[in-house]
Amino acid sequence: MMIDTPLLLRAAGYSAMVAIVALIGSGITIALFFGGAGAVFGPANDLLVSATTVALILPVLGVDRVAGEGVPWLRLVSIAAVAGLILIAVGQVLLVVGVIDLGASFVTGGLGVLPVFAWVVALVLIALGPGLVGPTVGWLAAAVLVLSAATAIVSALTTGPVLWVACVALLLALTAWLATVATDLLGRAAAA
Repeated sequence: MMIDTPLLLRAAGYSAMVAIVALIGSGITIALFFGGAGAVFGPANDLLVSATTVALILPVLGVDRVAGEGVPWLRLVSIAAVAGLILIAVGQVLLVVGVIDLGASFVTGGLGVLPVFAWVVALVLIALGPGLVGPTVGWLAAAVLVLSAATAIVSALTTGPVLWVACVALLLALTAWLATVATDLLGRAAAA
């Protein structure tokens, strides 16, 4: 059974908003954890990461629906991204319940995030190329990619204040990007 397009786009837009809330909560809990506020914030962060990734599944499907058959390669990228999001979510939950250790969760998270990054690259391409989603979505997706790379480089070099600044910049970019994804999808749902 195929879900009605306006219904899917509306659900995807609201789901992107849920992802924003979970993402901000994740950022706060990980800062509290590394700031020494208590060990409870580590598992809280893991669960919020899981919630964020689950909430991103519908936006991936919504963008795939918007692109339609005009971008056949996007379907493969979207399927891989959904699989990656599920892998991240399951890995984080398994870490919290003690089935896997932190090292294994780095593997599930690392493997899961690769197709998600591929999907973000795809968003840049379909937004700034044929304009299948709004250009702001594409530009902010590009900013997320650049800031992700910068944060990874900074984290390899230092754990000090520069890393905190990089992480906050990335969190802000992710939040702005998800807000534009939500707005774009909800606008298309209303127009359909």
